[in-house]
Amino acid sequence: MERCIQAILFIIPDKSLLLNRDCVIVNKLYHKVLSDVLEPLSNRLDRCKTDRNSFSTNLVKIGLMYDVVYNRLHTGQWNAVESGDREMFTILTYVRIVYTLCVSENDVDSIKDAIYLADLGLMLGCPIEKADTSATTTDILTETASTLTNHLAEFSTLEPPLKRLRLDVQVENIIAGESDSNTVPVVSCPSIEYFGKQFYDLKQPAILKGIIDGWPAMERWHDPNYLLNIAGERTVPIEIGSQYSNDDWSQKLMKFRDFVKQNICNEEASNPAGEQRAAYLAQHDLFDQIPALRADIAVPDYIARTDARPRIKAWFGPKGTVSPLHTDPCHNLLCQVFGAKVIILARPEDTEKLYPHEHFILNNTSQVDARQPDFERFPLAREVSFYRLTLHRGEVLYIPPKWWHYVESLSPSFSVSFWFE
Repeated sequence: MERCIQAILFIIPDKSLLLNRDCVIVNKLYHKVLSDVLEPLSNRLDRCKTDRNSFSTNLVKIGLMYDVVYNRLHTGQWNAVESGDREMFTILTYVRIVYTLCVSENDVDSIKDAIYLADLGLMLGCPIEKADTSATTTDILTETASTLTNHLAEFSTLEPPLKRLRLDVQVENIIAGESDSNTVPVVSCPSIEYFGKQFYDLKQPAILKGIIDGWPAMERWHDPNYLLNIAGERTVPIEIGSQYSNDDWSQKLMKFRDFVKQNICNEEASNPAGEQRAAYLAQHDLFDQIPALRADIAVPDYIARTDARPRIKAWFGPKGTVSPLHTDPCHNLLCQVFGAKVIILARPEDTEKLYPHEHFILNNTSQVDARQPDFERFPLAREVSFYRLTLHRGEVLYIPPKWWHYVESLSPSFSVSFWFE
C-alpha cells in the first residue's frame, strides 16, 4: 500500500500547488483546513503509522468539507455551478483519496473506494492539470485513478474468463421504403481533399470504409475480459430505459464490471421478452476518464483538417438500445468498433416536419418515431424523405451538423463518436 500512496503523492510533489489555487485562497476556512491536512503528507509516511489518530481526524475534516462542496454541486441547475466549487471538489477528492489509503485497514477495499472517489471527482469536479517531465499535461484525478487501477491489479484474484462477443452476428440490412430513393454514398479510404469537397463542405452524409481497420480496439474490445482488465473497477454513468426522451428513462452510476456482466454478456439483457430494462453507456467521455482505452483508437485524419481537439464520446450497450431522432450542432464521425446499428437520417430542411419537442432540454429531439412514424399525430412527417442504412463493424458514418439521426443497436455494440467543428 505504501508504494501506492507514494505514487499518488508524487502526482503533486509540491502541495503548495493546491493551496495556491484561487478557489482555495479566496476561502480562508478552506485554506486553513487544507494547509493543516496537507502538512503531514509532506513528511515521511511512517508518521501515518505512528500518528494514526491524527490522520483519522484529518480524514474526518476533509470528509466534512467534501460533503459541503458536494451538496453545493447538487444545488440548483448544473450549468449554474461555480467553476471554483468544482475545482475545490477535485482538490478535496485528491486529498481524501490519500487519507483514505493512509488509514486503510484493508488494502483492496480501500483502493476500490479510492477509485470510486476519483471517478466521482472526474465526473463532478473540474480538471486540474499539471505539467510532467515530458512537458505534456495530465489531469491529477485521471492520473490518480490510473495509478490506483494499476495497483489494484496486483491484488486481483483470477476469475473465470467471460466469453468473447461474437463478431459474426447476422443482422439484416435496413431496406428503404418504396417512397425513399435516398441512399448514402459508400466510399473506401477517401482522400482528405475528396472527403472535404464532396461531404464536409457540402454537409452530405457518407459511409467511410477502411479508415479504422488499424485501430487496436478493432481486435481487443469485443473481448470483455480485456475491457474489464482495464476498466472493470471504474464507475461510469449508465442510462436506464428505452430512450432518453421517454418517461421511463433514468440514469445511475455503475461499476463498469457490473454493467458489462449484466448487460453485455448476459443473453437475457438482449431478450425483448425479458423484464430487464435497457442499459446504455451513452455519450460518455470514457476516453478522458480511462486513457488506456483512448490509446486503442486514433483520431481520423479528416478531422485534423478543421479541428485539432475533437470531443470523443463512447456508446456501449446491448442489442435494442436507442437514441431517438435528434440533431447535434457539430460534425460527427460515428465509428462502429463492433456490432451493428440501424441508422435513419433526415435533412435539416425537414426540421419543422419532424415536430421537435418544445421544451428547451429536448428541442433537438423529434417527437416522431423514425422506425414507425405515427402519421395521424404527425401528418407533416409523410413529406420527409428518410435515409436508411445499417452501419456494420469497421464502418464509419459521417453525420453533418443539424442532420437528424435515429440510432438503434441490432446487436451488442461499441461505437465511438468524434464531434468536431
